[in-house]
Amino acid sequence: MSFSLSDTFFVVVIFQLLFTSVFLFTHQKGKRISNALLGAFFLAICLNLADNLLLIKGVYSNAPSLALWSVWLLLLFGPLLYLYTQSVLYKDFSLSLVKWGHFLPFILLFLVTEIYWQVQTSSEKQAILRSILARRVAAYQYWDSGLIFGQFFLYMGASIRLIGRFKKAAGQEFSNYRRININWLTYTIFFFTLTMVLAAFNSFIGMTFFAKYWWPVFTLVILLVFIYINSVLLKALQTPELFAVLEERPPDAVAPGKAGSPADGQEGKRILGLLVHHMETVRPWLDPDLTLEQLAGQLGLRPRVLSQVINEGLGQNFFEFINRYRIEEAKLLLADPADKKMTVLEVLYQVGFNSKSSFNTLFKKQTGVTPSEFKKRRG
Repeated sequence: MSFSLSDTFFVVVIFQLLFTSVFLFTHQKGKRISNALLGAFFLAICLNLADNLLLIKGVYSNAPSLALWSVWLLLLFGPLLYLYTQSVLYKDFSLSLVKWGHFLPFILLFLVTEIYWQVQTSSEKQAILRSILARRVAAYQYWDSGLIFGQFFLYMGASIRLIGRFKKAAGQEFSNYRRININWLTYTIFFFTLTMVLAAFNSFIGMTFFAKYWWPVFTLVILLVFIYINSVLLKALQTPELFAVLEERPPDAVAPGKAGSPADGQEGKRILGLLVHHMETVRPWLDPDLTLEQLAGQLGLRPRVLSQVINEGLGQNFFEFINRYRIEEAKLLLADPADKKMTVLEVLYQVGFNSKSSFNTLFKKQTGVTPSEFKKRRG
């Protein structure tokens, strides 16, 4: 059995996936259940690729009964990534019996097809394996592939919707941009969605005269996974953040403008006046990690009431409200600093930011120019 350069690369990626999954299963930082779910996701990819490699290299020719055990592993990809997303964003996440139900299609189909495969004669199994290697399969098997990929895309759509819910909820809870920035999770979802689109395309070209390009496209898919793990994912895992803010139970929310809400009428105006006075005199926004719950405690209010007042009275969420004060203070310091040598970096820390990138982004969004440009014009 000979190995080409692409075969060697294939083996390297399989071992890297295995190493990554073991690392995640044993990683002590962050949320353990999140690490385990992501580890299981990479392990499922690893096993699927390993089975494909063994099939391609003819390892199963003398032992066909051991082949095709990973056919339905793709049914785990979507549920594992979706549950991983939930575990990152839900503060009360747990693997309940209902959630284990996401794996039921894989379990049932694996058992049924494995039993069916084992009752075939050795010659029948070898004939099927030869057909698969030659990309000559029955039309119904492409429908199976379509359903598998469709299931994955549905789970990714649900994950994106969940991320949208998180961003909305986090904007109501936190003033620190790092607590609401989950771009790495969004990129992960979109990356594997793109990868599966490529894989789906590659699966279906087997029905056309482009079947000879199956292996190059498959190698491209593997290369993308390899690049992503090395350049993005592990870097994100080295600096875990606590993002959880959503609750699995339906939120007890009051729709904006609902009659009888505490933000209505004179009571809402009173709270709003109290809030503005507190912001201008105590200046709590100087704390970079200020949360809605902390500010509500300072005012003797329930967080939900304060959130409603900010949303309905000012048309802003908590994140926007707090950071507007920080930007206004930054403008004053940049335009007329007490210390003429004060740098932009010193200003951003002084007004309650702890990230230069988020400060620059929010400053430009509010003023139309970067902090450096603003300072230069006022200098």
